[in-house]
Amino acid sequence: MRVNTAQSIETANTVHLRYGSWQAAREVARFEEGKFVLHVAADSTAVQPSEPKDAAPAA
Repeated sequence: MRVNTAQSIETANTVHLRYGSWQAAREVARFEEGKFVLHVAADSTAVQPSEPKDAAPAA
Protein backbone atom coordinates (compact mmCIF):
# COMPACT_ATOMS: atom_id res chain seq x y z
CA MET A 1 0.00 0.00 0.00
CA ARG A 2 1.25 3.48 -0.84
CA VAL A 3 0.48 6.47 1.33
CA ASN A 4 0.83 10.01 0.06
CA THR A 5 2.27 11.95 2.95
CA ALA A 6 2.47 15.73 3.00
CA GLN A 7 6.21 15.40 2.37
CA SER A 8 5.80 13.10 -0.64
CA ILE A 9 3.16 15.39 -2.15
CA GLU A 10 5.43 18.42 -1.64
CA THR A 11 8.34 16.56 -3.25
CA ALA A 12 6.18 15.57 -6.23
CA ASN A 13 4.99 19.15 -6.69
CA THR A 14 8.58 20.42 -6.56
CA VAL A 15 9.76 17.87 -9.14
CA HIS A 16 6.88 18.69 -11.48
CA LEU A 17 7.49 22.45 -11.17
CA ARG A 18 11.23 22.09 -11.71
CA TYR A 19 11.06 19.84 -14.80
CA GLY A 20 7.73 20.99 -16.24
CA SER A 21 6.37 17.50 -16.86
CA TRP A 22 6.65 13.97 -15.52
CA GLN A 23 8.15 12.87 -18.86
CA ALA A 24 10.98 15.41 -18.56
CA ALA A 25 11.66 14.34 -14.97
CA ARG A 26 11.80 10.66 -16.00
CA GLU A 27 14.22 11.46 -18.84
CA VAL A 28 16.81 12.93 -16.45
CA ALA A 29 16.21 10.37 -13.69
CA ARG A 30 17.91 7.01 -13.16
CA PHE A 31 15.78 3.93 -12.55
CA GLU A 32 17.07 2.10 -9.46
CA GLU A 33 15.40 -0.78 -7.63
CA GLY A 34 12.00 -0.03 -9.14
CA LYS A 35 12.12 3.72 -8.48
CA PHE A 36 13.01 6.81 -10.49
CA VAL A 37 15.86 8.61 -8.72
CA LEU A 38 16.68 12.29 -9.25
CA HIS A 39 19.82 13.78 -7.78
CA VAL A 40 19.23 17.44 -7.07
CA ALA A 41 22.01 19.82 -6.12
CA ALA A 42 21.49 21.26 -2.66
CA ASP A 43 21.35 24.93 -3.54
CA SER A 44 19.19 27.91 -2.73
CA THR A 45 17.74 28.14 -6.27
CA ALA A 46 15.40 25.19 -5.82
CA VAL A 47 11.84 25.87 -6.91
CA GLN A 48 9.44 25.73 -4.00
CA PRO A 49 6.01 24.15 -4.58
CA SER A 50 4.20 27.24 -3.32
CA GLU A 51 5.68 29.63 -5.89
CA PRO A 52 4.76 29.15 -9.58
CA LYS A 53 7.54 29.69 -12.13
CA ASP A 54 5.92 32.80 -13.60
CA ALA A 55 4.71 34.37 -10.36
CA ALA A 56 5.14 38.12 -10.02
CA PRO A 57 7.53 39.24 -7.28
CA ALA A 58 5.94 40.21 -3.99
CA ALA A 59 5.61 43.96 -3.48
